[in-house]
Amino acid sequence: MKKFALLILALIILTSTALAKNVTVTGMGATPTDAENDALRLAVEKTLGVLVDSETLTENAAVVRDKIYTQSRGFVTDYKVTNRQQVQGVWEVTIDAVVDDQPNSKLMNELTRLGIIDNQLRNPKIAVYIPEHHIQYRIPDPAGETAVVKALIAAGFSNVTEVGSRLNISNPLKMTAAEMTQAANQLGVDIMIVGEAFSEGVGDPAQWAPGRQSSGMRACRARVEAKMFIVKTGQIIAADGKFASGVDNSESIASKKALANAGQQMGEYFVEQITGLYTSRQGIEIIVIGAAFQKINQVQQAIGNVRGVKSCNLSKYENGKAIFSVMYSGSPQNLFNEIQAATDADLVLKSLDYNTLTIQVR
Repeated sequence: MKKFALLILALIILTSTALAKNVTVTGMGATPTDAENDALRLAVEKTLGVLVDSETLTENAAVVRDKIYTQSRGFVTDYKVTNRQQVQGVWEVTIDAVVDDQPNSKLMNELTRLGIIDNQLRNPKIAVYIPEHHIQYRIPDPAGETAVVKALIAAGFSNVTEVGSRLNISNPLKMTAAEMTQAANQLGVDIMIVGEAFSEGVGDPAQWAPGRQSSGMRACRARVEAKMFIVKTGQIIAADGKFASGVDNSESIASKKALANAGQQMGEYFVEQITGLYTSRQGIEIIVIGAAFQKINQVQQAIGNVRGVKSCNLSKYENGKAIFSVMYSGSPQNLFNEIQAATDADLVLKSLDYNTLTIQVR
């Protein structure tokens, strides 16, 4: 079977420190230009050797040769010639090259389009299992777990599920790699987020106020702890704990509020780990059509107010169509949701892929 899928999934999650693949290669040719072009091809070929297993490359040899290697210069974002020499009538050129192999890069998009990389792995199946309890009593419905799931879905991950009663593990945080793999196979997921949550009552919030008059309200404090596990590689790539509070006239509801607040923070943390670590380095193109420039400007202001947007530049405007170049630390779907919430303009999402949004303004 295509083991490259496992490698790509790991790439999506684990590329947190490198913006692209740095390779050093030496090309040969009849002229210096031929040798340089050969080096560029070798740089891309070397990168593909990491991304795609040899069996898949062999099966798709003709496609890779005609559609990838012939366009190697377009996939190399930067390179420097470190040596150029002629040996026995053959030119040799050595380069240090940077090949962009991030999930939303031109190379990855082309590999996906050609069917060499499975597009589904850019939206992995995620299971969330965070049982919780109140210090004084058991809580039937996990508010913290639900909040984590909602945060992931809001960020554009559509293959997310609550585990609920399908697993019965007393302490998920102590699960071994073998246990997590077994559970993941049972659930049919690529990533597991497991943990535990608890809450406790801390009394009437008015007790800390001057005069200490009873308010009739109850306050609770909650903590959600969880870790994220890449199923196929057996690696834990993120772990944290979040505290939050909740207040209500019922201690039961107050505990739910506290757990939900902590779960929301936990979910946002995992969203950053899954998407922020790679998409924050990717440009998203936003095409806005069908509106006067005044409304285009309104949309641009809304984009700038979205949390996670690093920059927003209008690159082109013509005949009611604007194109923005945006650096954003989340998914395109979540970006549209945030833009829609940040403006009164009537927006319609016309199309979406991993690095392009097309929005109509009415």
